[in-house]
Amino acid sequence: MLKKVVTYILLGIAVLIFCGYFEAASILARKGGREVMCTDVSVRILDSAVNRFVSPDDIRSILTSSAVSPIGRPRDEINLHDIENLLNSRSAIRKSNASLANDGILDISITQRRPIIRIQTGHGAFYIDDTGYIFPWVSTFTSYVPIVSGHIPVRLEEGFRGTPEEHDRRWVDSIIELALWLDRHPVWNAQIQQIYIEENGDVVFYTAVGDQKIIFGDIDNIDYKFAKLKAYYKQIVPAYGWERYSVVNLKFSDQIVCTARNKNDIRKSTAI
Repeated sequence: MLKKVVTYILLGIAVLIFCGYFEAASILARKGGREVMCTDVSVRILDSAVNRFVSPDDIRSILTSSAVSPIGRPRDEINLHDIENLLNSRSAIRKSNASLANDGILDISITQRRPIIRIQTGHGAFYIDDTGYIFPWVSTFTSYVPIVSGHIPVRLEEGFRGTPEEHDRRWVDSIIELALWLDRHPVWNAQIQQIYIEENGDVVFYTAVGDQKIIFGDIDNIDYKFAKLKAYYKQIVPAYGWERYSVVNLKFSDQIVCTARNKNDIRKSTAI
């Protein structure tokens, strides 16, 4: 019986020692956390080789001029989630990650949005990224992506940021589909210098080589229509020359309709 009592007493002492150690460690950790002060901000732009919409200096300026500025604050007064939300609210930033090291340096990593097309509207120029997010063109950096002008059927106010409404979203999704196709085919991407939207909604291309207006029509059957355009360059141009036709129409099934600069000369060719 005495042996059991001693055993229980020893177990109780061990539990008290463990709890005391745990509490002391927690106090020290909290004290250590308070003693770690943020002294500087280190910024890495992970995709700076591709886009330069923001710079490390821009990020530091955004942070130091905000209510969540971390400089001079102890660890337990720094809200990393608020810092990330502040940075992510900037239109050109797709994602940010913040962490504070024991040396007091706040580490920020930034991933920018990747524009795939630029649209020119009556209220300014806008980029569209690969998620369908729209944000204003900035004068400090130009991303070399296809430019769409003309009768843009999307209602955007000056400075718009975000995703469009459902009706506009259908057109945005279709232009993204075209832009992504061009992005996967760099030869065609280099050849298509300008994309213009006619009043009737037709997509029209103006090219780097050749002085033809290429009527693409609706954004559908993209592979097939570009195969027809390739057939024009491989079969019709060698036979009739670059200057004979002013318009190449790819809208019609199984045909390439070429309009000569002499308006009375219209040729219909079977597509291959």
